[in-house]
Amino acid sequence: MIDRRSDTAVSTGADMTGEHRRGHWYPWLFVGFFGLVFAVNAVMIGIALSTWTGLETRDHYRKGVAYNEVIDKQAAQQARGWQAALGWTALEGTRGEIAVTLHDRNGDPITGAGVVVELRRPTQASLDRLVPLVARGDGRYVARETLPAAGNWDARLVIRNGDDSHIQMERLWVAE
Repeated sequence: MIDRRSDTAVSTGADMTGEHRRGHWYPWLFVGFFGLVFAVNAVMIGIALSTWTGLETRDHYRKGVAYNEVIDKQAAQQARGWQAALGWTALEGTRGEIAVTLHDRNGDPITGAGVVVELRRPTQASLDRLVPLVARGDGRYVARETLPAAGNWDARLVIRNGDDSHIQMERLWVAE
């Protein structure tokens, strides 16, 4: 209704009784939508921060500075032509025998070397372990080990024979 004296609209009382214009709740849809997006993001961030163990590199600066030395060592390793083969024989559950067979470029066995296998769990650094192997003759080095979990393991073979060394990465699958 219009007040004829001032030409202004006068409330009829409809707004006072709780009746609103159609669509008054549309802004609340936006608020609810973005509230839901923020809540889901907060949950996902919380999960990501509490479960990601991360990939870490110790002494990253020193390793970066010595990169050319690493390239030179790899070239010398390739020139030596050593061949290392990693094997896993399951015994019971995650207990098994890890073996490395080592030959020179001519196929002759390399004996008297020190062989260590660094077993690294790709997703959980707390399970990593060092396994020193014992020479069994004919270039074969062996150890028995019980691993704390089945699945994929990264095996880093570190072989030293006199002043020469050989480093090789392998992927190892351990079944239950």
